[in-house]
Amino acid sequence: MNPLPSPQGEKVQEVHAQLLEIQRDYRKKLIREMPVQPQSCSRNGYILEKVRLPFSPTLFRELSLRIAPLLAEQCQEDFVPLLAKLGDKALENLARTVQYSLEQDFPQALEMAITEVRLHKLSPLGLDSLHQLLLTSFVPFFSAFAHQQDLNPDTWKQGWCPVCGQFPISGYNRCGDGRRMLGCWLCDTQWSFPRLECPVCGNQHQEKLLQLTPLGDKIHRIQVCEDCGHYLKITDCTASKECCDLHLENAATVHLDVLAQRRGYRPASQAQQYH
Repeated sequence: MNPLPSPQGEKVQEVHAQLLEIQRDYRKKLIREMPVQPQSCSRNGYILEKVRLPFSPTLFRELSLRIAPLLAEQCQEDFVPLLAKLGDKALENLARTVQYSLEQDFPQALEMAITEVRLHKLSPLGLDSLHQLLLTSFVPFFSAFAHQQDLNPDTWKQGWCPVCGQFPISGYNRCGDGRRMLGCWLCDTQWSFPRLECPVCGNQHQEKLLQLTPLGDKIHRIQVCEDCGHYLKITDCTASKECCDLHLENAATVHLDVLAQRRGYRPASQAQQYH
C-alpha cells in the first residue's frame, strides 16, 4: 500500500488544518471568557459524567459561522440560512439534550439530539452536513473545559477519556520513556495506557492484538484487536523532539483508516459503551 496521500487527501488535510486553527483559537477564547474550576474524576467515572459542560449559544453561533465556509467547500451546502434561524433557546436545548443523553458516544448522542429538538426541520440541509457542522462547533467547548482540568496522564487506568468518556481513535509512543499515550478526539485530553491492551474491551492476549504496518512507513501502524474488532492508529514519536499533535496525525493518516476498515475493523472511537 502506498502511504503517500493523494491530491484529494492533501486537500482534506488542508481543510482539517484550517478547521483546527479556528477551533484552537476559540478554545483560547472560551477559556478566557468561560473559565471553570478543575474537577476530579473517580476511579472509573469521567468528569463530564457528573458536571455539565459550560455552553454559550452566542459563542457557538459565532464559531459555527467561522467554520461553515470551510465545510461548505467540502459538502456543497449553504449553512448561513440555518445559522440565521438558530436562536439561543434552540442551541441551549441542543446542548442540554446532548449532554443528558444516555448514549455514551458523542456523535450518536448529537445525532439523536438534533432529531429530538427538531433542528433538522429548520433547513433543507442534509442530516450528515448539519451533524458535521454542529459536531465541529462543539469540539472547542469540550477542549476548553478539558484544558482547565488538572489531571495526571499517568494515573488514569481506563481506555476511555477521563474528561468526556470518549474512546480514542489514535495514540503515540512518547519520546523519553516510550510510554503509549492515547488521545481524545473530542476534548484533546491525553493519558497513558498499556501497549499490550485493547482500550475498548481490555483484551491483553498478545496473539489477539495484531499490528498492521503500511509498506515503507516506519512511524505509523495500526493496532487491531481480534476480540472486539476495533483498531487504533499509533504514531512512533520515541525519536521525535517535538510533541505529537494527534489531531494533525489523524488527518494525515486517513489511509490507515482505509486499510483497517477494508479488513473489517472499526475505529475504537466508534465502540459501543463498554464502561
